[in-house]
Amino acid sequence: MMTEARDRTTPVADGLDGWIAGARDRAVRAGEPDWALERRRAAAAGVARLPFPDRGTELWRRTDFGALALAELDPWRAALPVGELGGLPGEIVSRLDGDAARSGIVVQRGGAVAFEQTPAALTAQGVVVCSMERALREHAAALEGRLHALIETDLDRYAALQQAMRSGGAFVSVPDGVRLEQPIRIVHWLDPDPPVGSGAGPAVFAGTVVVLGRGAQATVLEECLSPPAAGAAFFAGGTEVFVGPEAKLVYGHLQDWGRNVFHYSNQRARIERGGELQWIQTFLGGRMTKTNSYFRMAGAGARAYVHGFMFGDQRQHFDLHTLQRHLAEQTTSDLHIRSVLKDRAHSVYQGMIQVSPGAQRTDAYQANRNLLLSPTARADSIPGLEILANDVRCTHGATVGTVDEEQMYYLTTRGLPRNDAQRLVVEGFFAPVLDRIPLESVREQLDGVIQAKIG
Repeated sequence: MMTEARDRTTPVADGLDGWIAGARDRAVRAGEPDWALERRRAAAAGVARLPFPDRGTELWRRTDFGALALAELDPWRAALPVGELGGLPGEIVSRLDGDAARSGIVVQRGGAVAFEQTPAALTAQGVVVCSMERALREHAAALEGRLHALIETDLDRYAALQQAMRSGGAFVSVPDGVRLEQPIRIVHWLDPDPPVGSGAGPAVFAGTVVVLGRGAQATVLEECLSPPAAGAAFFAGGTEVFVGPEAKLVYGHLQDWGRNVFHYSNQRARIERGGELQWIQTFLGGRMTKTNSYFRMAGAGARAYVHGFMFGDQRQHFDLHTLQRHLAEQTTSDLHIRSVLKDRAHSVYQGMIQVSPGAQRTDAYQANRNLLLSPTARADSIPGLEILANDVRCTHGATVGTVDEEQMYYLTTRGLPRNDAQRLVVEGFFAPVLDRIPLESVREQLDGVIQAKIG
């Protein structure tokens, strides 16, 4: 069978039609409402029509998934549900801090949710934290008009495939005026080894929706984790966030896959009048990552503060595309992405600030800072502006450089070995992002990964 790794220009009979038919059959048996099945059908038509993106596509000019033989993977791998948190892999349990008993939790293993928890105190406030499958049975009205509403089905073939194949994922809903103290945790986990007798790695297509009502406040952390493995794996995620009027959401997306994982995701957020989004994004693991994160300031006074970092080593490749879209007056966005690269790692950052007509008094900022620790590392930075209003303040900037030798000289002349001095410089470079992560335990875990990458 020819895989898309060999033919990436035309949609061919590459086995994906069987995947899509199987996903629809499973959705029907699970009781998905008609409107959700119709969205799957429309996405399947997109898969049949669209080619896989290649370097001839603007957003894929510097990234190529050609080494991914997608049709050779297994989209049906999923662990059995567990009733207690302790039944999950130890790596997941250790990630969830001591307050886990009071937190809403959804854990996905492979293609299905294996554990979900909503404490009674949250249920009493009307908070919903559950798998997407259960949400489509029990909260379909709340999801209609939101699931697959912000992510363009025809963005590319991977986006269409994610929507047609969607399995697992989470639904989080916080009612008007409810303010949560404990963070909600969403974990995506890929088990390291294929089932006995199967050499196929997993292909996962998760979809998550988060909705905050008027004046609500919450923190949601979504983590992508897996141990090292030999065979290729693929994760395609879709995250759609709706921040209501005067609501405030802190959202952290933390990616630390094993080095065998190809990661593709689309993330969208819509912020209504007076709402605020604090978005934190980190890329540490995986073989190759392509993420499109778009933020829509839809109501007057909406605010989005986006902070993220990438740390690549060996031959890791990270590609992040952001869009700060201002649709109403007096809106604010502040984006700051940092990357540190060593060995032959490669990062791509492409960003755009769009200011629509009528979005007067917009205040938007976009910065990308890159630190190279090796002469063979590479960082591409392409910031941009598209302004259609005349009373705005919009700035952007990008830098690519090496470790400041004056800083290194200062530290080494005070007794620090060069590697320790470099570690301090890198830690200081990442500090503005790490300091914004709301859980100390998560900050410590990320810091440990950073330390290991520095060596």
